[in-house]
Amino acid sequence: MKLIYKIEYNSTSFYFKRLIDELIKNSNIDANTKQYFGFILIFIDDELENIEKFFLNLETNLPYSMFLKKSYLIDEFNEEIKELEDKNIKENFEILTNRKVKDILENSNFDFLSQIVNLNRSFVVEFEDLELFLPNKNLKENFEKDNYEVRLLVTNSQILTDLFIIEEPEINLLCSIERPLVKLKLKNIDENISNSGYIFTRLVNSSKEVELSKALKEQNIDYILYVTKKDELKACSFENLNLIISDDKTLYPKYDYKKDLIFNSSSEYLNSFSNVYNAVLHEHNLLDKNSIGVYFSLNSKNSFVDIKVLNEEEKRVIYIPDIESNMNQILEDISSLDENCKRLVDSFSKKYPYTKDIKLSNNSGFSTIIEAMAKLLNIESIKDFEELALNSGYVDALQIDMKLIKIDNKNYLDYRKTIQSIMSYKMADVENETLSFSFYEFLAEFIIDYLREIARKTNAKDIVLCGDIFSNRQVFHKVYKELSKKYNLILPTEYAMDINFY
Repeated sequence: MKLIYKIEYNSTSFYFKRLIDELIKNSNIDANTKQYFGFILIFIDDELENIEKFFLNLETNLPYSMFLKKSYLIDEFNEEIKELEDKNIKENFEILTNRKVKDILENSNFDFLSQIVNLNRSFVVEFEDLELFLPNKNLKENFEKDNYEVRLLVTNSQILTDLFIIEEPEINLLCSIERPLVKLKLKNIDENISNSGYIFTRLVNSSKEVELSKALKEQNIDYILYVTKKDELKACSFENLNLIISDDKTLYPKYDYKKDLIFNSSSEYLNSFSNVYNAVLHEHNLLDKNSIGVYFSLNSKNSFVDIKVLNEEEKRVIYIPDIESNMNQILEDISSLDENCKRLVDSFSKKYPYTKDIKLSNNSGFSTIIEAMAKLLNIESIKDFEELALNSGYVDALQIDMKLIKIDNKNYLDYRKTIQSIMSYKMADVENETLSFSFYEFLAEFIIDYLREIARKTNAKDIVLCGDIFSNRQVFHKVYKELSKKYNLILPTEYAMDINFY
């Protein structure tokens, strides 16, 4: 009996195909696999009984991958489609199959008892590249003051639904063989873990961490906080899409079949293009079609909206200003709008004396604009500002002014009016939750309205969304819901949505 089984797979890396090949070998079935752009095919020619056993083995033992989509039987296949050649590149992360985890646990004699005693005494314990500590507000805040991101390592996956408000796509993403960090919301806010209730979380991702999890579980410890200087893969799951928020080396080295080159990091790959928008066009073979690209980044000084018209150079139609990280200068710029704005700045500074002491991070571009708003609301960071909005539970937003201003014949976001809107509402004692929620709502509205207008003028049907602002659930859902009704929304599926700057 001959069958062709198709697995939709959004990666050109071969580690998943090799796992299938191993299961074929162990199943003693007459079958082979071939990998193509966007999918893997399993060609089977065997007795029905053997085929049924193989699919049961596949269902039981083939792990989930974050790049995996649907799988199904097909009747025929166009053999003119070019098969990808395995370049024998070794993945940079450890693949933990269920069988491997079981073997590690059964053979482990790992002793971590003395370190657990220290953990229970509120000490920080070093383990591999991690600094571990049990939930503790003081320790957490000390690390955050030193600009570390505190993350959660879950050593017992059985407690996920007890600890978090979590949906099945997020569970699948956490449990995938790539083991990314995923931002999750705690069922109950615990300031020893996270002030906002949100925290980037992952499961164990190495043999050593499997042994660690066993030692911790034996002492009834199901999760532990940690910080690290090591780059770690971050991902999110929205609208049945698994997206890479950031990654530098976890999924690398990687062979790019279109460029015929090996890239050793995400930053090396993305830097080989003029910008991230151009990289996404390359990934999806859209360089010869009309498209619009929106790139909003908290990492880069160059957020923008561009258009790409067939046989023409990419053209920038909206610029996001790269303003100086100086609160006094920002307030002066707002005061210069008109006399009313000058009075607003003066009144705000008197009502909120902390204004004169505001220091901004050495950020750039769009992140400086958001940080200025956060600090004017007396919110410590962009992260806290964003998570306050996510926690708000609001539906209706107050109008935040996000308009364009033409300077030297270029369209810029007039950030002065955006910040002025926030300040005016704050003077009227509007709650910070409402203001943070309203900002992200109107950022999404700004993106939607201008993309629709540009699409009408260019007849573009393809819109590329990139930049880490789209890892914000509120912005992504609103933009995706509205624009997907009429346009093809293109997102990076194999590569990160933004570049890392170290």
